[in-house]
Amino acid sequence: MSKREQIILGFVALAILYAGYNYLGISEKHSRIKTEEELTDLKNLMVNVTTQVNKAVLSDTENFLIKRAEASWKRDPFLSPGVPVKFTSDSELSELSDQGLSFTYSGYLETADKKLAIINNMEYKVGEMLAEGGFVVRSISANQVEIGVIGGKNTIILPLEEVKVFSLDKNR
Repeated sequence: MSKREQIILGFVALAILYAGYNYLGISEKHSRIKTEEELTDLKNLMVNVTTQVNKAVLSDTENFLIKRAEASWKRDPFLSPGVPVKFTSDSELSELSDQGLSFTYSGYLETADKKLAIINNMEYKVGEMLAEGGFVVRSISANQVEIGVIGGKNTIILPLEEVKVFSLDKNR
C-alpha cells in the first residue's frame, strides 16, 4: 500500500471511531431521568400541556377562515375579470362562460416547421400560454384550435372564424 492510501485509511478509521463514540456511546448530550421526582415532573408537564391544548377554543375569526377555506368557490379567482367568455363547444368548461372569457380563432399560418394560430388577434404556437392566462394551446389545425386549462384535462375546441374582407375592386 502506498503512503497516500495509508493516510486515507487512517482518516476513515478515525471517522468510524468518532461516529461510534458519538452515536453509540454514552454522551452527556442525552439527558437521562435519574430520580422518581423528575419522572413525576415530566408526567405532570405532559398532562398540563394536553389539558391546555384540549381547552383551546378557536376564535370566531379562525372559525370563519376555516369555513371559508373549506367552501367551494363560485368563480375561479385566477381568471381575468371583465373579459367575456364564449365557448363554441359543449365541453365541461362551459361553466367558465360566467367568468367573462372569449376566444376567437381567426387565422391559421403554416410554415415548413411550425403552425401558428391567431387567437384574439395574437399569434400562438402549440404549447404557448394565451394572453388571457390560465389557458394553453394544445393543438392547431387549419379548421380548429384546441385549447385547455393549464394543468387540467378538459379542452375547448375553437373553430376557424373566417373574416370577410371587402374589396374596393368592382371586378371581384
